[in-house]
Amino acid sequence: MRVIVDECLSESTKKILRKNKFIVLEIDEILKSSITDEEIYDYATENSTPLITHDRRFGEIYHNTKEKPPLTIILQVLSPHPEATNQLLHRSLMLRDLKEPRYQGKLVIITTKAIRIRPKD
Repeated sequence: MRVIVDECLSESTKKILRKNKFIVLEIDEILKSSITDEEIYDYATENSTPLITHDRRFGEIYHNTKEKPPLTIILQVLSPHPEATNQLLHRSLMLRDLKEPRYQGKLVIITTKAIRIRPKD
C-alpha cells in the first residue's frame, strides 16, 4: 500500500513502514519543498493516498475539506521521538489492514492508549 509520510516522521519510521510492505512516498520526493499542509492534503486527496503524520493540524484540514478525504493517520505520542513513534507503529498500525473499508476516508488517531477512528462529519 502506498502512503504519504509527512516530513515530521523519522527515517527509522519510514524504514519500518517499508519493511512492512508500505510504499513510502516522501513529501520532498513527490512535491516541491516549502509546501503547505493544505497542498500536501490536496495531493493525498487527489491521489487517494493515505497520509501518516504527527501533525494534529491535519485533523483540522480533514474536517474542513469538502472533498472525500484520504485515510488520515495521526500518531500522537508525548514526544515525537522516533523510538516512541516506532513502538506505537508496532503496537497498532502494523496490526491492521489499512485497505479495509472501515478505514477508507477516515481520520485515525493513534495514541499509546487507544485508536480512535473518526468518520467525516
